[in-house]
Amino acid sequence: MDAVSGFRTRLQAIREHLDGLDYTVLPRMSDAEIVDMMTEMRSLADRMSAGAAVVTDAVDKANATEHTTGTPLGDFLASAEGRTPSQGIGMVKRASKLTQNPKVKEAALSGDVSPDHATAIGEELGKLPQDQLSPEQVDRAAGLFLDRAATTPPGQLKRATKKILEEVAPEAAPSPDDEAARIAAQRSRAVKDRRLVWGSDGEGSTWFSGQLPDLEAQQLIGTLQAFGEKGRRAERDEAKALRDKRAEGHITDSQYLSARLELENREARSTAQRMADALVDMVGLLGSLDKVPSAGGQTPRLVVTLNYQGLHDALEEKLAAGVVHGATGEIPVDAGPLRRMCCGAGILPVVLGGESQVMDMGQERRLVTGAIRRALEVRDGGCIFPGCTVPADLCQAHHIRPWWNEGPTSLDNLCLVCRHHHALVEPDRYHSRDQWRIVVDPDTKIPLMLPPERLKKHLPQSPVDPAAGRTGTENLGEESPRTGRSGTDSLGEESARTGRSGAASLRVNSVRISGAVTGANSARTGTPNSGESSDQALLMG
Repeated sequence: MDAVSGFRTRLQAIREHLDGLDYTVLPRMSDAEIVDMMTEMRSLADRMSAGAAVVTDAVDKANATEHTTGTPLGDFLASAEGRTPSQGIGMVKRASKLTQNPKVKEAALSGDVSPDHATAIGEELGKLPQDQLSPEQVDRAAGLFLDRAATTPPGQLKRATKKILEEVAPEAAPSPDDEAARIAAQRSRAVKDRRLVWGSDGEGSTWFSGQLPDLEAQQLIGTLQAFGEKGRRAERDEAKALRDKRAEGHITDSQYLSARLELENREARSTAQRMADALVDMVGLLGSLDKVPSAGGQTPRLVVTLNYQGLHDALEEKLAAGVVHGATGEIPVDAGPLRRMCCGAGILPVVLGGESQVMDMGQERRLVTGAIRRALEVRDGGCIFPGCTVPADLCQAHHIRPWWNEGPTSLDNLCLVCRHHHALVEPDRYHSRDQWRIVVDPDTKIPLMLPPERLKKHLPQSPVDPAAGRTGTENLGEESPRTGRSGTDSLGEESARTGRSGAASLRVNSVRISGAVTGANSARTGTPNSGESSDQALLMG
């Protein structure tokens, strides 16, 4: 029998022996016997895993899957084993590291070290200055790593790299200055590679992925762990308090058991779940202490477009659900969380209908107040330029009639535009440019974009131009050409469109996270300033 046939025959024999194992005998074994069986099988599994890595590396070096299937090995593994392409590529790289040094490879195949240890050693050997070391020095370094593997977890072997290099090749070890430069370069790469991304899983959850430089990561991890430990302490204190209350007769046995069951559910949280809860708690604490920095003129908040009856229905459990418009799209929210948000948040009117917020600052100040900013976000939803999807929190408040031309800092003279389009619509002081202009529809009070005259011939003809002939610096209070009414009707005046008082409420609109809107509103409802008030917008901080 030649070597190739022998390899195949022995592999088939292993398969047959595995098929012949009877796992139903495990309950009849003593504790000592079953522990021995577990240890033996895990050792064999490690050896098989190392063998699979060696064969995988041989296939990679020979480009065998490309020759036989026209498919790179990483993609072949992904297709054949139901993995992702990145997982397939990762397995190929892992096999290469495990087989990098012959001594390490043989140790893994014989079961002297685990595949994880062998892979970690291969990675660390690759970091040594190969051009400054002889083969004998590399082998000696591999032996020192193998010695440490018996008592060191794979992830901690990298801590020994510097000492091992100093031992096998002192002349090649970096000087203190070199080490400082290496650390600085490592830090620079880590800062450059920092990232945080998220997205919806389509099943009611949002996933997060990212990485931070070690220093900042340790600060975050330490804070999360502190919040997690605070939760554990609170659970222990709550359990003791329940026992004391039952012993003192303050609660019945039935009440105790009910409360204890709820507490046990919290106590059963995994570490990962506790860290997730800690992150949410940390963000909530920052918000409650008003420590969240502003973005676009205000801190991130939950904005609810809601009339009084809608809020009443939510609190009285008559509202079935709402929708949060967040960074990952529309998120259905049932009435329970909505009621809890109402109980735990300060609710303030954002636009007309609330006496505690002043919408019109007149000429007293140029900067937009938080109240006006929130009203703009509710009304405009994002950049008002046609087709622009920049969300409200990344937009700037633009004076339609410029401040330098006595334009007031008031809701009816402001609109949201992104940084790019802000430069495009900023009025020319000398009126020497044919440019994009902003006007306000006299009926809806919604700001509209008008294109330059030179561009109009390239655009589809609009059936109605509600602001035709108007400029971006006209008096917003002049008589409306459509209704004959002033553009600054009083709050209590009956609406010409609805026949109801301007302060009347119509419906529950939606819930928005103002710090994470994905784009401008597709239908702008025109939350008014000092005219019609079709909805109240409530701020939930």
